[in-house]
Order: sequence, then structure tokens, then C-alpha cells
Amino acid sequence: MIPRNGCDPEINVVSIGAKILKRLAEENSSLDVILTDCSSEFKVSIDHIILSLDWLYAIKAIGINGTEVFINEAC
Repeated sequence: MIPRNGCDPEINVVSIGAKILKRLAEENSSLDVILTDCSSEFKVSIDHIILSLDWLYAIKAIGINGTEVFINEAC
């Protein structure tokens, strides 16, 4: 379910999650790189990036190996 009312799409975890997945499709990144680069690139707070990563992990779209974040191939 995607929230539509009262939610700014620029700070929605679904929108941010899609941007993170697009970036990860180009190359796997470390958590540090995602937190710092994506925060400034997407112009959102680190809290929004963390919530988006948490959501992506919860739906098993991404996996984490040490500090490396990658798209889960099982999806």
C-alpha cells in the first residue's frame, strides 16, 4: 500500500527506496556511502534514508553483508 494523502513524495520511504534501489542497481555501495551521498543527493535527512533502508530490508529487497548493501537477488 502506497500512502497518497498528506505525504510529500520527496520524503516518502517508497520514493526514496526506489532511488536507493536504482543507485544500487548501478553498483553495490557501503552503508556509509549510501547514508552520506544519498542524503545530500536526494536532499533528505539521514533519518529518511535509514527508514527507507529499513523498509527495503523488511520487504527483502536488499541485503546487507557487513557494511555492503546489495539488491537481494531472491526478489
